[in-house]
Amino acid sequence: MNEKTNGYNFEMKNIYYLLILTFLFSGCEKVIDVDLNDADPQIVIEGKIDGDNGLAEVKISMTSSYFDTVPGAKVSDAMVFVNDEHGKKFRFYETAPGVYRSFEIRPETYTTYKLTVETGSEIYEAESTLNPVVPIDSVTWFYDEGSSFFDAGYYLKIHLTDPQDEQNFYRIKVYKNGVLRNSSDDILLFNDRYINGNKIDVSLFNDPYKLKDTILVQLVSLDEKVYDYYKTFSELLNNNPGSAAPANPNSNLSNGALGYFSVWTSDTMSVIIREE
Repeated sequence: MNEKTNGYNFEMKNIYYLLILTFLFSGCEKVIDVDLNDADPQIVIEGKIDGDNGLAEVKISMTSSYFDTVPGAKVSDAMVFVNDEHGKKFRFYETAPGVYRSFEIRPETYTTYKLTVETGSEIYEAESTLNPVVPIDSVTWFYDEGSSFFDAGYYLKIHLTDPQDEQNFYRIKVYKNGVLRNSSDDILLFNDRYINGNKIDVSLFNDPYKLKDTILVQLVSLDEKVYDYYKTFSELLNNNPGSAAPANPNSNLSNGALGYFSVWTSDTMSVIIREE
């Protein structure tokens, strides 16, 4: 028995659940227009710390009017730093207009990090916790003859084992021949609310692959607040296409800032599509 939902398929040994899946759009890294009219600009903060290699970067900009063809202004000369729960403080330095980086952070699993951004008289804060890596057991593929819903071709199946004693929030990213597949149909977001502690097979029914395609799959472990940010972002896209006054996703930043701060880790696996 296989249940297909929004182009994705979940299978579990002896257990089958109908999962409601949400998808991300374009990596959620574009300027967010708050209002189609000339609303007052709002600050947008995009902070991320990669637990795999320690890359720590914060981008700060302002929103712009919907009718303005010029991107929102970059925010320079901000004070940006991150504190961990052990009292360590890491300063971020501006390496390009509105881009701040630190080269000293070595993120530790189960540690909570607090971002602080000071610009002008305003202070913005957010926290994110580094969850442990959940390894990919294997990546396989299969050929589908196609239907009214799917084109004929090769599709991926990702196999993983969800840890039993913790709550997990996942995002799947797929790179085809070195290029991130980044449309709303190419990125999957899900949690283990109904699948905790089970072996999981995730079939991705997006655009099919061809023989000799090189595929890199990345299984990203998020914390709950960042997962909620992406989830609400996706719901806004799906429920309000073309809306004249789009709402904003649930940010983990304080003081009305748009965007997010995320500390994450991931596992990757690469395959080459060959005949079965």
